[in-house]
Amino acid sequence: MHLIKLTSLILAVFTLQSCKCQKETSNMQDNTQEENQAELLSGTYTISLIGTNRNFLDNLSISFDDAAKKVSGFAGCNRFFGTYSTESNAIKFGELASTKMYCEGMMEVEDQLLKALVQVSTFSVKDNQLNLRNNDSILVEASKDLSEEKQSTETYAFEYSALSRGLYKQIEINKKIISITNARGNSPVTKSCSESNWESILKTLKPVDVKNITTLKAPSEKRFYDGAAIANLTIIYNGKTYKTEPFDHGNPPKEIAELVKEILSISENIE
Repeated sequence: MHLIKLTSLILAVFTLQSCKCQKETSNMQDNTQEENQAELLSGTYTISLIGTNRNFLDNLSISFDDAAKKVSGFAGCNRFFGTYSTESNAIKFGELASTKMYCEGMMEVEDQLLKALVQVSTFSVKDNQLNLRNNDSILVEASKDLSEEKQSTETYAFEYSALSRGLYKQIEINKKIISITNARGNSPVTKSCSESNWESILKTLKPVDVKNITTLKAPSEKRFYDGAAIANLTIIYNGKTYKTEPFDHGNPPKEIAELVKEILSISENIE
């Protein structure tokens, strides 16, 4: 009888320990899955679908910085930025802000994207394809930009200037720092360049032939009669410097127009 009781006690203790281990293993697996989901989400994506709408330009993007829990992107005219939180495959965006430029024909798409993000409740990433959903409905669909892997091994820095009698703007951006000077003799305002900011700049840099920017022709000449500030863009690529010829601030050569717009848009957020 004592032997039976002892055996039962040993079995009970073993069962409790087994359940505890299974529970701990399950919790570890859940935590690992959650971490993997967040790791998969981090990066920059090109947006291809908003609701049922695919009829827009292919330069809309969204970037997730998992380390800082910050989201940003380009909605066709303005940059947007804010915060987000995740738990397993659930996602919630904080209040999103955006720059305030107006672009003919793009504001409807931009408004549609920002409204869709507010409604998102879950996400999934598979084969570099991101789906942002509300219940079973896909609100935003986007694909990860794999060219970032190549660009991450290269070194870049950007300098933009716009000068006139009434305007002084000097912008310097590299992977670590964003620096803005808005008046002659003033000290620059600086902040860290976030992962999402840097990814956004590299995305707009992709179609640019860096070594050819020295030959680009300015599309207008208002700077010659004080109708526009004199602007220049300098790209330092793997230690070599490439600088454009002067052009009108607000009207850069079309080959670098998106890159210049992105540089100016990011600089607005620290002024």
